[in-house]
Order: sequence, then structure tokens, then C-alpha cells
Amino acid sequence: MQGHHLRAARGLLDWSMSTLAEAGGLSLSTVRRLEEDAEGQGARSRHRAVTALRQAGIRFIALDDGTLAVARD
Repeated sequence: MQGHHLRAARGLLDWSMSTLAEAGGLSLSTVRRLEEDAEGQGARSRHRAVTALRQAGIRFIALDDGTLAVARD
């Protein structure tokens, strides 16, 4: 999961970075770094962001060609 997937998911929900940070129990700077694919961002933070997005109705779907689709329920 890359930063552009998180941005796409936020866009589908019409969420700001702050909203995702609050929903995932993360700091705004952590969300910003996750979306920038900054080195050193822990898997735990990414997992918390993805969990918050999934709980809000986002699905991440692996396609046959190896790409990852982002959809809203």
C-alpha cells in the first residue's frame, strides 16, 4: 500500500488528512509522511490508517495485473 492509495481512499470519503489522523489515532504529521511514502514510517502506523479507512467503507482490491484498486462500499 502506497501513499497514493491512502490519498485516493481519503478522496473517496471526502476526508482531510486531519480526519484520517483522528480516525486512526495518528498525528497529522504521521499521515502526511505516510502519504509521501517517507522512509521509516512504521507498519503499525500504516496499518492503523488502513484500518480506519476500511472501517469507513473503503476496500483495497488486488487486481490480476498486480495493481491495487481503491473502492468505496
